[in-house]
Amino acid sequence: MKAVIQKGRNEPAAIRIPSSKSMTHRALIAAALAEGDSRIFHPSVNLDTDATIRCLEQLGASVKMHDDLFEVYGCGLRLPSSGTLLDCGESGSTLRFLIPLFALSGNEYFFTGGGKLMERPLAVYRDLFHEAGLLFEQNGAVLRIRGPLKGGTYRIPGDISSQFISGLLFALPPAEEDSVLHIIPPYESRGYVRLTEETLVQAGISVRDEGNTIYIPGNSRYHSSDWFVTGADSQAAVFLALGCMAGQTVEVQGMRHDSLQPDHQIISILRRMGAAIEETEEGYRVLPAELHGCEIDLADCPDLGPVLFALAQRAEGETVFRNAGRLRFKESDRIAAMQEELEKLGGNLHADGGTVIVRGGSRLHGALLSGHNDHRIVMALSALASGLDETVTIIGAEAVNKSYPEFFSDLSTIGPQVHMITE
Repeated sequence: MKAVIQKGRNEPAAIRIPSSKSMTHRALIAAALAEGDSRIFHPSVNLDTDATIRCLEQLGASVKMHDDLFEVYGCGLRLPSSGTLLDCGESGSTLRFLIPLFALSGNEYFFTGGGKLMERPLAVYRDLFHEAGLLFEQNGAVLRIRGPLKGGTYRIPGDISSQFISGLLFALPPAEEDSVLHIIPPYESRGYVRLTEETLVQAGISVRDEGNTIYIPGNSRYHSSDWFVTGADSQAAVFLALGCMAGQTVEVQGMRHDSLQPDHQIISILRRMGAAIEETEEGYRVLPAELHGCEIDLADCPDLGPVLFALAQRAEGETVFRNAGRLRFKESDRIAAMQEELEKLGGNLHADGGTVIVRGGSRLHGALLSGHNDHRIVMALSALASGLDETVTIIGAEAVNKSYPEFFSDLSTIGPQVHMITE
């Protein structure tokens, strides 16, 4: 599918962002592991959360959608028989959160997925399983595992992905033994681990976080609960950045001012770049302002990378991004993808290891772009295109279905003209 984007009206606009995918994944897992009924209000509905639901139903959980509500019947930890195949779609959260959970059994399970999912790093689990004498064998797009994973002491690198830490946090409470996770510095994306810990506490599991060491009680049971999912700060970042790039007043609704989501850093980052941002009752409003480059650390908010690269192209001067290396191991190599597409538009992005430098101020023009089968690349390029004088066409625009199926419909309400072409 192609998205053809042209600059439209430049009037004040408001948008209500969709719910957080990260928080929906976590609530679904906790609800499925509890005994009895839980409700998840305002869940994020997309291909990634569909994958998590599909896999949790292999545990015997039942998830039903009612308007803006998931009703989840959990059945505790009742792992299926050997040979079960778990299709994780293209969801890294689904795969990494559930591998250790299914490994609690001595049964053999198979994981698979689409796109580049099975090419993304899994060495943290591979090494952990091998050290414990457990099976962890990957053959192309199929991963075979066999437990039983037991409680105990584990050392986990903190600079690969926080999803490995969260996966163990979900899996180890039902183990018979207490567990301790030692996080090897540098410890990045710590905010996502805090979201997992917040989920566990609401589900009745009291973990103790002492910085680089997390204590997890064994023989713990998940309790049913009502979950209220807040807006996705990662999606809010796209529309806030769009307002900055298009010189348009945009109010983003559905954001909590006290959000724990790591991508909430978009507010402080934009302000450091010169953006004028006001708090509103339901979120934030960005006003037209001159932007300038600065230094930005992506260690704890890597998902902001693509849209910030685009934004930096519209700022005066040079913007330097530190600790961006993990962007190469997402749905696409997000550094290479943005470099390729920004150059087509007349922009300038240079990468050296984990450092990315964007030189802003170039006159950008229309172009035919690729979405690289990556939802965040498509959204970042769409936001940038919304403020350009010439037409931009993005091939592979359907990638947004992974996290935000209504993206282009919502985008058109902001002001740009959006035409979708089915190939």
